[in-house]
Amino acid sequence: MRPGPLAAFALPILCMSLLFAQAPAPPPPAAPATMNETQATPQTDTPASGSAPAEASAPAQRATAEIMAKPAGKEDLGEEELKARLVGRPLFLRGLWLGENLHFNMHGDLIGQSAKGSFTLCGVFVDHVRVTKKTVELEGVRFGIHFEGEAPWEDQATSFDRIQITQKKKHQIIVIDRQLVVIPKKKKGLFGKSDKDEKPAQPAAGTGQNAETETASAEVDGKPLPPGATTSPQESAEHLRNALNRIFAPDLDGKMIAEMPDYWQYFYQAQDSHKWLEPTDASLVHPGPGVDGPKLLKNVVPASNDYAQHAEVAGVASYKVILDPKGKILAVAVYRPIGFGLDENAVAAIEKSSFAPAVKDGKAVPSVIDVAVNFRIYSKLTSTAAPETAAGANPNDSPVTGKPSLPGLYSEQASQAQKAQDQTQNQSQSQPPAQTPQ
Repeated sequence: MRPGPLAAFALPILCMSLLFAQAPAPPPPAAPATMNETQATPQTDTPASGSAPAEASAPAQRATAEIMAKPAGKEDLGEEELKARLVGRPLFLRGLWLGENLHFNMHGDLIGQSAKGSFTLCGVFVDHVRVTKKTVELEGVRFGIHFEGEAPWEDQATSFDRIQITQKKKHQIIVIDRQLVVIPKKKKGLFGKSDKDEKPAQPAAGTGQNAETETASAEVDGKPLPPGATTSPQESAEHLRNALNRIFAPDLDGKMIAEMPDYWQYFYQAQDSHKWLEPTDASLVHPGPGVDGPKLLKNVVPASNDYAQHAEVAGVASYKVILDPKGKILAVAVYRPIGFGLDENAVAAIEKSSFAPAVKDGKAVPSVIDVAVNFRIYSKLTSTAAPETAAGANPNDSPVTGKPSLPGLYSEQASQAQKAQDQTQNQSQSQPPAQTPQ
């Protein structure tokens, strides 16, 4: 199964204290009731008394990880070492690029254009590494993250499946330019031995040498170095290491999380601190005697994406939303994510929805609600007999996953079954009831 992508929106930084994770770990709130797509339910948990403000207890900070640490005593990165560092490891593309063919320069900057998406769609498994004099070519597959909704809330950040989204018989291709290394030819002495003492003087960095000296140092064997080239394998290897660390992350590290939208940062900060994501602002009113909870007035259905449809990702995700006394959204936080780019679409849909504020003693007050979003499969891939089923394949298996197809709520199979059921009910209701003999 796969989830559908959703658009993201920025949240006010001033709302960070409203979604601070409490130190105590109360039992998780009951899952909100779900409608066909989106439903809001009032938050019923009472905030803990005397809970600390956000500034008093900073959340755990993740370190920035490197995929390629500097090897000791080595001047170059060979193919075998790159394979040991890259092949078979689940990586993430830091730039969130969605293209299947990506080309980077020696500094790790993307050459050309590529659409960007959610980090939940930017996982990569590298299968093959090929090193040439000018490039490093990586071949693999892209995968999406599908969070397991049945996992305990405190384990949500690490409880997820990796589902391949690169189509069968295709590959994710990543090419990284290498800094060209030009090795000077060894000069022979009078007796055929190299003259070790005859080394060209290299100007020290930042010494302000004159133009004539700098020009001479940019030449090898009487020829000028090509643009961007070097005579130092160590310098070339350092560029490659830096490029790999800019392109890939071995995990969702601190740098990636810091660049995520606020609604994801709330989620990961609470998870890393091992605390429940609950608002602690004393001004937020909770349902109770004399309180009429907030209500969802206008429901905007979130959009899906091809990745989720082809991967057959479906399920329910939930989000916490803080409203002001006018029903305006102040902040949104991911509470139970689904992944595959769907959470971004859900937040965008929630932002476009309309809410009525909570009312206490006849006066509108700020409040917090839980919003549940139900993602479904809308494609024909869940049909019993898909037209693209290969010869000899089980017609009941999905052509994408190879697993038994799910009778999705919006598939042709389910639609026909519902029509037949409705027709049978109508016929039974139109027939007069049988009379019991006297």
